[in-house]
Amino acid sequence: MSQNSITRIAIVAGGRTPFAKAGKAFKDLGPLKLGIHAVSNLIKKYDIDPATIEALAYGVTLPEPGKPNLARELVFETGLPKSIEAQTISSYCITGLRTLTVIADAIAVGRIEIGIAGGVDSLSHAKLKTFQEPSTGLSMGEHTELTRKQWEIPRQRQDEIALSSHRNAIAKREHLAAEIFPLLGVEHDTGPRSDTSLEALSALQPVFEENGTLTAGNSSPVSDGASAVLLISEERARTEGREPLAFIRDMVYAAIDPAEGLLMAPAITVPRILERNSLKLEQIDLIEMHEAFAAQVLANAKAWEQGWKAQPIGTVDWQRVNVSGSSVAIGHPWCATGGRIVTTLAYEMARRDVQYGLVSICAAGAMAGAFLLERN
Repeated sequence: MSQNSITRIAIVAGGRTPFAKAGKAFKDLGPLKLGIHAVSNLIKKYDIDPATIEALAYGVTLPEPGKPNLARELVFETGLPKSIEAQTISSYCITGLRTLTVIADAIAVGRIEIGIAGGVDSLSHAKLKTFQEPSTGLSMGEHTELTRKQWEIPRQRQDEIALSSHRNAIAKREHLAAEIFPLLGVEHDTGPRSDTSLEALSALQPVFEENGTLTAGNSSPVSDGASAVLLISEERARTEGREPLAFIRDMVYAAIDPAEGLLMAPAITVPRILERNSLKLEQIDLIEMHEAFAAQVLANAKAWEQGWKAQPIGTVDWQRVNVSGSSVAIGHPWCATGGRIVTTLAYEMARRDVQYGLVSICAAGAMAGAFLLERN
């Protein structure tokens, strides 16, 4: 496929349910109902003619019994054409990026012009209380304790990242509300706290290891929620009079041996995507790093700065990172997180009218994905 035949992919709209702590507000809703709410409200709010949608890619880690192809059920339940492509995808925490990639790739080569991508997880219905890495038998938290020791990540710095996540989410509460489709009387994410402090966070006890540093305060909470994003070819967006928030310029995925650090694959994806596009870290206006754990964010940032499996890419400017908060405060319904992050970044890029935005998400299985967004 020649470069001239590649169509640019526009992000024109996105939205989601509020993210709620598992076992609370949405405990009686399963993945299908949450997904229906996200997709149908995206269609309604942005006046999308369902008949124009040509494909749906949707993710879920924990599908409902008897509904393994959730995407197909969403087609039936949201009034989308019954003849369209419907793919259900599962790739842990990068699932939201994977669904976007499926739709973006189809648009890029001209197979379709318009599609919806997203994901959902209802962790209230998870049967397991702790989630172990199948290949190692260790939980994500236990793996991250190993990583923070290897990279010498102090507890106080983890709590500072957590505090920043809460403060930024509270400060951008109204901006985030514009991306949220209220559900069951819940209008905002239930996680961000205006009353938290460094003192309160530092008083919390370790969760995964007796003498560890990972706590409930500097780790992402188990959550319920769903997201959906509308992607359109640049030409079709112009024809329909839809102003792109941003364009997807590039996507990179990578994986490593879990023994090297279960959540350290972003140390490969981010340097690689910058190199592929002849960019430096300092040229990126806004960075969205998924906060599975504050320690994982700090370890990957340290790897970027020092170099690890790649050349150093520069110093992280934390004033550009997660300016609207991220998963530690907002929550992390696994497959919904990618759509949330890309949506929030695209809207913030449009508000600030900046050129480049970077998405970095780690995932179980020692995988990661990175997206580069642009506005010019």
